[in-house]
Amino acid sequence: MTVVTDGRVTTSTMERLGASLPTGAAEGIRDQALTLVEDVVRVYGERVAAGEVGLGGSSRAASDQVTGSACPTGLLYGRIQSGKTNAMILSSALAIDNGFRVIVVLTSDNTALVQQTAARFRVLDEGPLIYASTSAAWDDDRENIARHLPRHGVVFVCSKNRAWLSSLIGVLSATGGADYPALIFDDEADQATPDTTTAARASGRSSAPAQGSTTFRLTVQNDAPTEPGESIRETLRHNVFVQVTATPYALLLQNTDSPLRPSFTRLLEPGPGYTGGESFFSAEQVTNELPPLVFVNPAETAGVRSTDQLAPDGLARSIALFLLGSSALRRRRGRPEPEGFKFLCHTSPRQADHTTFAGVIRNHVDGIFDASGARLRPEHQPAFAWAHASLQAQVRDLPALDDLLADLARRIQHRRVLIVNAAADSAEFGSAYNFLVGGNILGRGLTIDNLLVTYYLRMPRTTQMDTMLQHARMFGYRAEIMPLTRVFLPQVLAARFARITEAEAALRGLLGVDGAVQGVPVQVVGNLRPTRANVLDPNAIGGIRAGQQVYPSVPAFTDEQIGTSSARVEELLQAALGTTWDARTGDYVECSIDQIVELVRTVRTGDPDAGDWEADILTSVLGSISGRYVGRGFVFVREFQSNRNPMVSGAISSAEQSAARGMNGPVLFLFREQGDHDPWARIPFWYPTLVFPSSMANQVFNVT
Repeated sequence: MTVVTDGRVTTSTMERLGASLPTGAAEGIRDQALTLVEDVVRVYGERVAAGEVGLGGSSRAASDQVTGSACPTGLLYGRIQSGKTNAMILSSALAIDNGFRVIVVLTSDNTALVQQTAARFRVLDEGPLIYASTSAAWDDDRENIARHLPRHGVVFVCSKNRAWLSSLIGVLSATGGADYPALIFDDEADQATPDTTTAARASGRSSAPAQGSTTFRLTVQNDAPTEPGESIRETLRHNVFVQVTATPYALLLQNTDSPLRPSFTRLLEPGPGYTGGESFFSAEQVTNELPPLVFVNPAETAGVRSTDQLAPDGLARSIALFLLGSSALRRRRGRPEPEGFKFLCHTSPRQADHTTFAGVIRNHVDGIFDASGARLRPEHQPAFAWAHASLQAQVRDLPALDDLLADLARRIQHRRVLIVNAAADSAEFGSAYNFLVGGNILGRGLTIDNLLVTYYLRMPRTTQMDTMLQHARMFGYRAEIMPLTRVFLPQVLAARFARITEAEAALRGLLGVDGAVQGVPVQVVGNLRPTRANVLDPNAIGGIRAGQQVYPSVPAFTDEQIGTSSARVEELLQAALGTTWDARTGDYVECSIDQIVELVRTVRTGDPDAGDWEADILTSVLGSISGRYVGRGFVFVREFQSNRNPMVSGAISSAEQSAARGMNGPVLFLFREQGDHDPWARIPFWYPTLVFPSSMANQVFNVT
């Protein structure tokens, strides 16, 4: 289906957006947005209705049912602070030029974030009206919306808040929004939208909730007896729903029949200058404490709680480095920053801890200089000497310590210590040194410009991978300031971030192949959970553990079952082994994981429902771990003889299993049975076993 690429709204938006971005950045974002919109227009035509969107589309939603079983859901998989909002803006411009008339952008329930998002969307020019859930304007302007919607379109930026979602549903109904093609962006889609009653309702307990959670009902599908059909998606009867997130684990693990399980995916790649997990948490950095990492004692949080007065060594060093780094950066740029420089302190979700740490930081900073305000107190000299030496190792032409201290003494009075949590108002930054102290609210959606130092000591008993990755506010377009950037944290947390970064890369690699999402496994780091358990159906979640062996209980042993597969298996083995299979029996022969995948897909089994041998899942897991093992694994071939069918315990020996677990890659065992005795059919057959290495990350997936 042909897509309009140079429409009026897109062209004017590119001009305005391009003026505020580095040269070429807007073009890169537009190209990725175009790929997404091509997918959106295609699936709309295939599964919603033909002839309504795209070149020559009617821009009207017919009153008949959708072509498919339901309106489609897609996933725009970005990275932490990688520019997802700009991608949504240009996708919206392209969508309007291609006949979509209702654009809904759902955000986290944060007034400041809604205001920020709406302000950024106003770069859309030559077309749509823009409304946000920060005032009653969309209610007051119902007539204006209804008048201009058919020709120009409307963008609604709405927080995932019960009152505002209900209000938007009312406005869409009253202004005829259902009569037009709609594109819904659910920003941070894995956060509030998934149904938090899923696990309880799947359990079948009599005490389980009778209806879905509030945000899910009002956004996706309303099953409340008194609110039938009252959701954004159900109100906009012809829509494509695009989930936007950097942590899609909860979405990819939904049941196949869930309206939140994406059917297509597009990766949003960051532009030049982006620094993600690979820039902070490489194996070398975590092993050797290389910048930007600085390791601190995990007991510092408890120490602050107990003394409530003095900053421990790690915190004192982090403050010193932040103050010197900020002063050095201000000198380099030759100008003040309107909202200054930022220090992020994230140690706990407890608001009492936020108050305690804010007090300690405030007292520490205020006591750096003596009564004259010009001389560094002796007790602070070691921390500042260390901080200057640390920066000097990374920063070319770093000013002398005395010069930076002189700058600091002139501006230290402009320091601000801000508590940012659910109980606090939005932060008002000063023009010099800003210390942000908080918990979860310092995660999703919050962009912190000029963030130089992160002090991160949050160590919950149970960690969720998506939550921890969202805490990485130090990621973003920070290449310019990386020499001045530091992350102070315990080494164990750095190791967790490193493994999560590895899992993220593996998942993006899988989804980037063809955009398919069926059976995609999520790597799990140690004992961490991929996401919160209450939004998943526990009956549908499967997994493959490190060191696990997988085999079919019933081999394919009849001529009808085997077909021509044995000949093909032997051809593939000859390519992998470099000789005929019977010349390399009993050896662990290195080969590519791609060759193992082809063998797994080729070998037959007798009963696909007996045992754990699911070829699609196994090949997805092999793809997921391929990067860790540089695309290499092993094949092991030998003959065997068995009189058991089904083969409940498989064919591998304990010695073979132990050896395979210790290999640096997966091992595919292929056992050849002559089949010339009972209970077999008097023809040879192949029987597979796959052993995963003990060193791999556990994998979880939805089996529906």
